[in-house]
This record gives sequence, C-alpha cells and structure tokens, in this order.
Amino acid sequence: MTDHTWQRTKIVCTLGPATDTPDVLQRMIAAGMDVARINLSHGDHAGHARRIRQVRELAGQMARPVAILADLPGPKFRIGALQGGAYRLIEGAQVALADAPHDAGTLPVRHRELLDALRPGETVFLADGSIELRVRAVAAGRVDCDVAIGGTLRTGSGINVPESRLPVLVPTADDRRHLGFAAAEDVDWIGVSFVQTADDLARVRASLPAGRQPLLMAKIETRHALTDLDSIVASADAVMVARGDLGVETDLAEIPLVQKRIIAAANASARPVVTATQMLESMVEHEHPTRAEVTDIANAVLDGTDAVMLSAESAVGRNPVAAVHMLRRVLAATETEYVASMARDRLASRGSVTADEAVGLAACQLAQQLDARAIIVLARSLAPVAAIARFRPQATVIALTDSERLYRSLALVWGVSPLHEASGLELPACLAGAARWLSAHALARSGDRAVVLSDSAGSGNAVDTLRMVRLPA
Repeated sequence: MTDHTWQRTKIVCTLGPATDTPDVLQRMIAAGMDVARINLSHGDHAGHARRIRQVRELAGQMARPVAILADLPGPKFRIGALQGGAYRLIEGAQVALADAPHDAGTLPVRHRELLDALRPGETVFLADGSIELRVRAVAAGRVDCDVAIGGTLRTGSGINVPESRLPVLVPTADDRRHLGFAAAEDVDWIGVSFVQTADDLARVRASLPAGRQPLLMAKIETRHALTDLDSIVASADAVMVARGDLGVETDLAEIPLVQKRIIAAANASARPVVTATQMLESMVEHEHPTRAEVTDIANAVLDGTDAVMLSAESAVGRNPVAAVHMLRRVLAATETEYVASMARDRLASRGSVTADEAVGLAACQLAQQLDARAIIVLARSLAPVAAIARFRPQATVIALTDSERLYRSLALVWGVSPLHEASGLELPACLAGAARWLSAHALARSGDRAVVLSDSAGSGNAVDTLRMVRLPA
C-alpha cells in the first residue's frame, strides 16, 4: 500500500531544463506536484524518456502517485527561416506569406495547406498574437497581406488563423510518431493539441496500439473547438483550458468567460479539467508572483477547475520549486473557504446524471448526511471516481486500485487520494489500508463513519454497491 500528501485541487508541472536534476524534481514532488507534463513540441525522445524515468523513480521512492502527461504538438503552423533569425514588420506595410525563402517582401511559411486555406479579408496572427496581418489577395503558394499591427518576427514564430477551419487532421504525422513513443513509455495521459472536433480524439485513439491506451486530454485552444465543445468534452477523458493559443484564437477580453464555460462543461460531464498558461508567469524570472496571478489561480479554483498547470514557470523558470510552493499555498487558502459551499451548491443543482454519477451523487449525499469522514472507492476505471469528484464532496475521497496506471492517472482528479493495492480489491484489505492512510494524515480515526463504493460482482463493471461502514482499527 502506498500513499501521498492529501490535497484537493491538483498541480501539473511542465518539465524542462530547470527540472533536470533529481534534487529539483524531488522537491517539486514533495511540494505538491501531482502530474508531470512532457511537452513533445520541444526536446527529443531520449530526453523525455530520461525525465519520465526520473519522475517514476522518485515517485516510487517517495510513495507518491505522480501521473505523466505527454502533450502532443498538434498542427501548429510556424514561420520558416528568416534571414538573421528575425524580421521587423512595420504597420501599414505590405508583406506576403509564401512557400518560398525569406526576402524583403516575403515571409516563408512551412505549411502549404495553410496558404491554400486563407481567403481575402481574413486575419492572420503571428508571434502569439502580437503581430496582426490582414489578407488582401491569394494566389498559388502565396498570400498577400497588409500589416495591421507590426512587431519583430522571429524564425519559428507561431501562426494563428482563427477564422479558417484548416484541413490538417489531428493527429498529424509528427503526432503519430510521438504517440508511438508515449505508448512505449506507458504514459498515463496524452494531451491532444488543437482539437477542433470529437473526431480528432477518435483518430488519436485509433492511432494508439491495442493494450496501450492512455487517457486523452482534449486541449481547448481554437475557436472552432468552442463550437463543438459539448461533443469534445463527451469524447475526452479530461480537458484543458489552454489559454495560450486560445487567447489568440478568440477575443482576449472574452478569455475569462470562455474559461468559465469550458470548466462548467467539463464539470457537468464529470471530466477532470486543467486550467493552464501564465498562472505564475512572473515567477519565470522573479521569486514572488503578482497579486493578479494569485487572484487568477484562486478564481480558477472557484470556477471549478480540477487542476492548475505551470508551463515556463517550472520548465525554464528560475524558481520551479518556489512556484509549486506558491501554487500550493494559494490553493490551500482558497479551499478553506470554497469546499463546503461548493459541495452544497453541487448537490443542490446536480442536473442530469449518468448511472456512474447517480451512484456517486448518492455516496456524496450519504456522506454529507452522516458526516462521514471519507468516501472510499474500489476503482477499476476513471469514470466512477470522476463521478464522485464532480460533486466536490467535503469528505476525503480515497480511490483504491490494483492498476498502477490508474493509480497514477487518478492523481489528476480533484479531491482524490489514490492508493495502490497490488494484491487486489478485497474489501477488508482496502478498508484497512484506507483507515491507515486517514489516520496517518489525521483525517479520521478508528470507528469513524465512511461511505464505500464497490463493484458487487468484482467483474470490472461500473461501481454499483454503496454501503456505510465504521473504519477499522
């Protein structure tokens, strides 16, 4: 039996050069990192494999469940090689996007399909939205534009075209190569970038080898994804509010409302949701965050996020461990006021529920009425555990599983403490293990009430049995 420090809102950290010593990773795990994100847009497979091994070795030594999230690049369009590595675009000037080398009036684009999709009058954003072009005319392999907002463009800068539904399918050929690597490394979650429809997720699942099916996290970062949001959420195992490209693809002023909409959709469907991008951006360089960043984190929790994510702050920042500590402090302070009221609100306005969610709802209601100290789930899949987390119960949620992958994967889910019971899910042993964990963390004592959910047939089907027990000594 293994355990870990209890917390409700989970912490995702992107790994990178700043985390490349065991000491830093160990301190990040101790500080509260629940999920380690591998960004496959950067680095190579050898480096990523080394980081995955380090995380798993340290997590094993520390008896902590830490999930691995492998984030696919997706169809990210980029500017090609610029002379001198950079080029200054002046407002009011004319420039062309073309599948040709860079010269004074031409910007090279690596993707011909992007040029073919653009139409006069559309807007093209470069360099994370800091530069804006308006399409004036199109021809074979060339798009003439006016510079609406100028700036300095660099080789490899990203291109966003929110008004076009691009013909490139997810997964790309490059994504498929990364999927093979992720499956071989037995990662727990795969982040699917630039999802536009639920069909994208179906193609990713079909691209994974049989028997090696990580859970899929749909990254919501395009305008078109918002039009198919409910279907995407239903098809995914989790979602991410990817505010980076989303802030370019949609009106920046609308991002707070879009964030609330995505989180609400995920909560309603019992899908874990991660809020990402610039949570503590100032801590890339500085020791302390801004007041606005701290408020942003708290508001994400109040919106209902399951987890918050560090990107550059942990991957290349000067203070990755301090950033994790700061996240943990803000989460703890927010949850002090948040958990009881959220539990009441969720149980009062539950809406429609699936069969798994109906059992989870009953467990949460019973725990509330009996003032039970814990909800204990004997889990063989994500769904019944996420169905309980949907209602944000005050009672501690313990999920016991005999699957190492599920044990790690559940580290992402709000309020859930996964425990690994390698010998199987026999009720007496699971109750004893849960009681030891609760006692060690001063969350319950022998004789306290707990609610237990299990599968009566032991067949791996949906949880269908609910009972009240007294915790053993």
